[in-house]
Amino acid sequence: MKFAALAQRIFYPRVDSFAAAERAMQNGGVAGWIMVAVHFVLGAFVIMLIIPEQNVISGDALWPAMIQLFIAFFYGALATYAWRRSRAAIVTMLILLTLDTLIVITRVHGFDPQAAIHILAIILAIGGMRGSFALAAFRRAGES
Repeated sequence: MKFAALAQRIFYPRVDSFAAAERAMQNGGVAGWIMVAVHFVLGAFVIMLIIPEQNVISGDALWPAMIQLFIAFFYGALATYAWRRSRAAIVTMLILLTLDTLIVITRVHGFDPQAAIHILAIILAIGGMRGSFALAAFRRAGES
């Protein structure tokens, strides 16, 4: 695949045909799986930092890591449904992703690689949402 075609598929996917809209909708699933990886790694990293520091493992100290792992699980569910053409999953993922990105940007000063990954996921989720709405339009028109 040429670079220009790959860049178009990521940043502004084509939705002019049913097949192109399906490919664009898969961007939402990719965005969800990227966020699963980010939150799972973050949760696992927090657990690895917390456990050696404690003499007695307390559930209270593990809450931040458990929250990250739960968010990863939630993104995984949304990504799976987005891959299966669920418009509600993609819209929910985009809303959650926007809020998640705002939290990351407000808690970190300066450049953070996690914020860059979040912005890439938002771009993919927007493309997935465009594809999902185009698929719905093609189905209403009877072109599926």
